[in-house]
Amino acid sequence: MQTSKTKLAFRTPLYVVAFVGALLWAAAVSAAAANLKMASGYPDANYLTQTVRDFIADVHSRSGGSLGIDLHNNQSLVKLPEMMRAVQTNQVALADVRLGNYGNQDPVYILDAIPFLAGDYDAAEKLWQASRPYLTASFEKRGMTVLFAMWNPPQGFYTVKPVAQVQDLEGLKLRVYSTETRRMGDLLKAEPLIVQFGEIPQAFSTGLINAMFTSPQTGIDTQAWDFVKNLTMVGALFTKQLVVINTDVFRKLSKQEQAALIDAGKAAEKAGFDRMKALTDEQLLVMRNKGVNVVQASPSFIKQLQQVGVQMEEDWKSKASAEQRKVLDLYLDSVKR
Repeated sequence: MQTSKTKLAFRTPLYVVAFVGALLWAAAVSAAAANLKMASGYPDANYLTQTVRDFIADVHSRSGGSLGIDLHNNQSLVKLPEMMRAVQTNQVALADVRLGNYGNQDPVYILDAIPFLAGDYDAAEKLWQASRPYLTASFEKRGMTVLFAMWNPPQGFYTVKPVAQVQDLEGLKLRVYSTETRRMGDLLKAEPLIVQFGEIPQAFSTGLINAMFTSPQTGIDTQAWDFVKNLTMVGALFTKQLVVINTDVFRKLSKQEQAALIDAGKAAEKAGFDRMKALTDEQLLVMRNKGVNVVQASPSFIKQLQQVGVQMEEDWKSKASAEQRKVLDLYLDSVKR
């Protein structure tokens, strides 16, 4: 026997049922296709941002269009020192994490910031291969999966007056970007100060700094020619950022989407490294065209800086655990040192 409620249910128009079903299906599809959020620290013209954008496009293609990533670059969503925490808490699913910002958490994070430990392109790659298993495991313990590395270009000293020896750096208010480069500044008898990327112009304008140690890319991004007239290139080191994804987010993706992220990461790592090498000469030309006097450091200046690197390597060993020192030993074996 049918009740009045049953009769009412049977009388519900089919178009209403179809409409509700369509809404539920659309909501499910929308949720499945929702783009992941990614935070990055650099402007559109920066080659690191370009590498990330190429990675995002590649992921979308390799996943068959099922996985999209919305990029919030230039610290518009997350500041550089907060990238790791933002991924850990799933404020964003992905970010490029600058290792030098976290040297107080693990010495291996700043191993690449020791001057002249890995001072050329080949050595920079070998250091990454030696440290990658350790860094991958370290980030995994913190709830993040490493997808690929990106390198910052060769470094130089931006100064008002020319510098030809380490004594010329004494007393300068030197902008640095990590605990290890701050240690370098101390050993050079400068007055080093960690200033985040986006705050460099203001720091120069207010007199907080009057020199900096960084790459040609950063010089262009911050329009260093407004504040200094000399760039002395020393090479010295190739610091890294790691592009990471929240591990819980990664595990919830389909196998195809996971593979798309991993494979696109491998491609982006190689393409980004090649792009970095190709762009350095072009960037130095930009600096020259803006009126900056660009020179290569003299052999005697380099030798003085190498001695600073030796001291910093010894300092690093004293802080590192036996497991962490194995990373350095593995690298030194790879370069026959």
